[in-house]
Amino acid sequence: MPVQYNVSTLLREPVGSTREHEIDDAFVIDGEQPHRQEVRGRARLLKTKAGVLVTASLAGTEREVCSRCLREIDVPVRLDIEEEFHASTDPESGVRMPPPDDPEAFRIDSQQTLDLEEALRQGWAAAQPMRALCREDCRGLCSRCGKDLNEGSCGCPREEDERWGALRELAREREGK
Repeated sequence: MPVQYNVSTLLREPVGSTREHEIDDAFVIDGEQPHRQEVRGRARLLKTKAGVLVTASLAGTEREVCSRCLREIDVPVRLDIEEEFHASTDPESGVRMPPPDDPEAFRIDSQQTLDLEEALRQGWAAAQPMRALCREDCRGLCSRCGKDLNEGSCGCPREEDERWGALRELAREREGK
């Protein structure tokens, strides 16, 4: 079920009028593996000259893969939204309103329904961590045998990177002095 609100009454009220809503719902996340994402939190709808300003603080968890050890993990995601939704029709007369200057602006449909789903989807994508980690000190996988180094050493001989050879030699010389 999409996160939608009928704002016809709010749009008829004076600028500055508000509504508070608890959100405990799900919305569809498109991507490599489309799925429904559950979120919880609060939303505040504020009547503006152009429509409704929505401010929301939401939280949920996203199933990810640790970028070091490849374990599946649940990553907590915090989402704060502040978006203005522009009225597409005048709530009193039903006359079509001029479109906002920004063609990407969110719109309230002609039935005065404010649909938060696209704003949530965009905010959710932006709130994702760049690299998900199961823990900050995750040791990852051995580059040779693939063993999870969080479970212990793998026994592979350590290979020294030749690009650091000159620096290692300099360190040895300094130790000898």
